[in-house]
Amino acid sequence: MIKRITDSSAASPGALCRLLWESMLELLYPSNIYCICCDNLIDDSRPYSLCDDCLTNLHWANERTCRCCGKILKEGYRWDICTDCSSASHSFEKGFACTEYGGAEKNMLLRFKFKEKAYYGEKLAEIMFDRIQPEELDVDLILPVPMHKRKEKRRGYNQAAILAYHLSRYMKIPFRKNILLRSRETMPMKGLGAVERRANIENAFTVSRGWDTIIKNKKILLVDDIYTTGSTADACADVLLAAGALRVYVLVFAAGANRTV
Repeated sequence: MIKRITDSSAASPGALCRLLWESMLELLYPSNIYCICCDNLIDDSRPYSLCDDCLTNLHWANERTCRCCGKILKEGYRWDICTDCSSASHSFEKGFACTEYGGAEKNMLLRFKFKEKAYYGEKLAEIMFDRIQPEELDVDLILPVPMHKRKEKRRGYNQAAILAYHLSRYMKIPFRKNILLRSRETMPMKGLGAVERRANIENAFTVSRGWDTIIKNKKILLVDDIYTTGSTADACADVLLAAGALRVYVLVFAAGANRTV
């Protein structure tokens, strides 16, 4: 049974009430009787609450991946670094992705973010844990990519914070939501090019006053749902490193496809 657990640091008060209500519904109508990707009936032995077809057909990052950001590198691609990373350096140490952002991955994340399926976060975080565990990363703190408070209030929760919270439970590493803040609202990144993305996210993040002592000389795992060009991850890493963090790693559920032209 999926335990729909969250804490007050991962959601707004309104979202917390809704998640508690969903926890009650979970007792009556267990969510793991349906695949979280396609809604087919499953039993509770299915890993990640995914049916066999979806488990097979998701674009798993199990083989060649970019040595910098973790994007999948297709068969026949000659280099060990993706096109984006070959043309721009990153502030973060290394990135890791679980899947490539395809149709099924998009469907799950849209439900998670916009269809009040916050409880998906626990299963997605379980996937992320299984991806990152073999890397044996030495990290001290898990932080989510922040959402501006007005946007979070409208949506009810920050999906990255829910992923980071559950991941911290699996990894047994401290999670903090309010260290890294989004200081201004930004445009949606969808449809923006690399240069526009960097401009959109410039000066959008800050470290909360007084928390710089917590991250000083710490190795940080930054968590988000999607990685595209790295603009957001770099902007967050820049702020954390400037505040004294030792290194920043990035873990996402899905990364965009590698551009080959």
